[in-house]
Amino acid sequence: MATKRPDDIGDLRLATVCVNATDMNRAADFWSATLGYSRPDRIRDHDQFAKLEDPDGTGPTVLLQRAEAIPTAPAPVHLDLYTSERDIHIDRLLQLGATRPERWPYPDEHDFVVLRDTEGNEFCVIAVS
Repeated sequence: MATKRPDDIGDLRLATVCVNATDMNRAADFWSATLGYSRPDRIRDHDQFAKLEDPDGTGPTVLLQRAEAIPTAPAPVHLDLYTSERDIHIDRLLQLGATRPERWPYPDEHDFVVLRDTEGNEFCVIAVS
Protein backbone atom coordinates (compact mmCIF):
# COMPACT_ATOMS: atom_id res chain seq x y z
CA MET A 1 0.00 0.00 0.00
CA ALA A 2 1.52 3.31 -1.08
CA THR A 3 1.23 6.29 1.20
CA LYS A 4 2.08 9.92 0.64
CA ARG A 5 5.34 11.14 2.13
CA PRO A 6 4.95 13.84 4.80
CA ASP A 7 5.53 17.34 3.46
CA ASP A 8 8.38 18.01 5.89
CA ILE A 9 10.44 15.18 4.33
CA GLY A 10 10.87 17.21 1.14
CA ASP A 11 13.31 15.56 -1.25
CA LEU A 12 15.08 13.50 1.45
CA ARG A 13 15.40 9.87 0.31
CA LEU A 14 17.56 6.82 0.73
CA ALA A 15 20.18 7.05 -2.01
CA THR A 16 23.18 5.01 -0.87
CA VAL A 17 23.90 2.04 1.35
CA CYS A 18 27.54 1.89 2.52
CA VAL A 19 29.19 -1.48 3.01
CA ASN A 20 32.61 -1.87 4.63
CA ALA A 21 35.18 -3.91 2.72
CA THR A 22 38.73 -5.00 3.37
CA ASP A 23 38.99 -6.52 -0.14
CA MET A 24 37.24 -4.03 -2.41
CA ASN A 25 37.33 -6.16 -5.57
CA ARG A 26 36.01 -9.27 -3.83
CA ALA A 27 33.18 -7.24 -2.26
CA ALA A 28 32.39 -5.57 -5.61
CA ASP A 29 32.23 -8.97 -7.31
CA PHE A 30 29.93 -10.35 -4.61
CA TRP A 31 27.48 -7.43 -4.35
CA SER A 32 27.29 -6.76 -8.09
CA ALA A 33 26.53 -10.46 -8.71
CA THR A 34 24.07 -10.57 -5.78
CA LEU A 35 22.04 -7.52 -6.87
CA GLY A 36 22.75 -7.41 -10.63
CA TYR A 37 24.41 -4.01 -10.16
CA SER A 38 27.15 -2.57 -12.35
CA ARG A 39 30.58 -2.14 -10.78
CA PRO A 40 33.70 -0.18 -11.69
CA ASP A 41 35.91 -2.00 -14.18
CA ARG A 42 38.92 -1.47 -11.96
CA ILE A 43 39.28 -0.75 -8.26
CA ARG A 44 42.80 0.31 -7.33
CA ASP A 45 44.57 -0.51 -4.07
CA HIS A 46 44.40 3.11 -2.89
CA ASP A 47 40.70 3.69 -3.76
CA GLN A 48 38.71 4.48 -0.62
CA PHE A 49 35.32 3.95 -2.25
CA ALA A 50 33.74 2.00 -5.10
CA LYS A 51 30.23 2.73 -6.33
CA LEU A 52 27.89 -0.06 -7.46
CA GLU A 53 24.79 1.11 -9.30
CA ASP A 54 21.43 -0.36 -10.22
CA PRO A 55 21.35 -0.48 -14.04
CA ASP A 56 17.60 0.31 -13.93
CA GLY A 57 18.21 3.34 -11.72
CA THR A 58 15.44 2.30 -9.31
CA GLY A 59 17.47 0.94 -6.39
CA PRO A 60 19.83 2.74 -4.05
CA THR A 61 23.54 2.90 -4.83
CA VAL A 62 25.77 0.51 -2.88
CA LEU A 63 28.97 2.28 -1.88
CA LEU A 64 31.85 0.04 -0.84
CA GLN A 65 34.04 1.76 1.72
CA ARG A 66 37.56 0.50 2.41
CA ALA A 67 37.98 -0.63 6.03
CA GLU A 68 40.83 -2.01 8.09
CA ALA A 69 38.58 -4.67 9.64
CA ILE A 70 34.95 -5.77 9.72
CA PRO A 71 33.21 -5.87 13.14
CA THR A 72 32.60 -9.40 14.42
CA ALA A 73 29.62 -8.51 16.63
CA PRO A 74 26.25 -7.86 14.99
CA ALA A 75 26.53 -4.65 13.02
CA PRO A 76 24.24 -1.72 13.87
CA VAL A 77 23.23 -1.42 10.18
CA HIS A 78 22.75 -4.17 7.63
CA LEU A 79 20.94 -4.86 4.37
CA ASP A 80 17.62 -6.72 4.17
CA LEU A 81 16.98 -8.41 0.82
CA TYR A 82 13.32 -9.29 0.19
CA THR A 83 12.30 -12.14 -2.10
CA SER A 84 9.51 -14.63 -2.69
CA GLU A 85 12.19 -17.26 -3.46
CA ARG A 86 14.30 -17.02 -0.31
CA ASP A 87 15.87 -20.50 -0.35
CA ILE A 88 16.82 -20.29 -4.03
CA HIS A 89 18.59 -16.99 -3.41
CA ILE A 90 20.29 -18.26 -0.26
CA ASP A 91 21.78 -21.13 -2.27
CA ARG A 92 22.87 -18.70 -5.01
CA LEU A 93 24.44 -16.30 -2.48
CA LEU A 94 26.31 -19.11 -0.73
CA GLN A 95 27.73 -20.11 -4.13
CA LEU A 96 28.84 -16.48 -4.63
CA GLY A 97 30.82 -16.62 -1.38
CA ALA A 98 28.34 -15.69 1.36
CA THR A 99 28.54 -17.63 4.61
CA ARG A 100 26.14 -18.44 7.44
CA PRO A 101 27.09 -17.19 10.91
CA GLU A 102 27.47 -20.03 13.39
CA ARG A 103 24.80 -20.42 16.07
CA TRP A 104 22.64 -17.43 15.09
CA PRO A 105 19.88 -16.90 17.74
CA TYR A 106 16.80 -17.10 15.49
CA PRO A 107 13.40 -16.65 17.12
CA ASP A 108 11.11 -19.72 17.02
CA GLU A 109 9.21 -18.37 14.03
CA HIS A 110 11.23 -16.35 11.52
CA ASP A 111 11.02 -15.47 7.85
CA PHE A 112 14.65 -14.34 7.55
CA VAL A 113 18.05 -15.98 7.23
CA VAL A 114 21.19 -14.14 8.29
CA LEU A 115 24.22 -14.39 5.99
CA ARG A 116 27.59 -12.68 5.84
CA ASP A 117 29.04 -11.30 2.63
CA THR A 118 32.59 -12.05 1.50
CA GLU A 119 33.86 -9.34 3.87
CA GLY A 120 31.94 -10.58 6.93
CA ASN A 121 29.19 -7.92 6.82
CA GLU A 122 25.82 -9.29 7.90
CA PHE A 123 22.72 -9.12 5.73
CA CYS A 124 19.34 -10.85 5.81
CA VAL A 125 17.39 -12.65 3.12
CA ILE A 126 13.72 -12.33 3.99
CA ALA A 127 10.80 -14.33 2.58
CA VAL A 128 7.94 -12.13 1.36
CA SER A 129 4.88 -13.06 -0.62
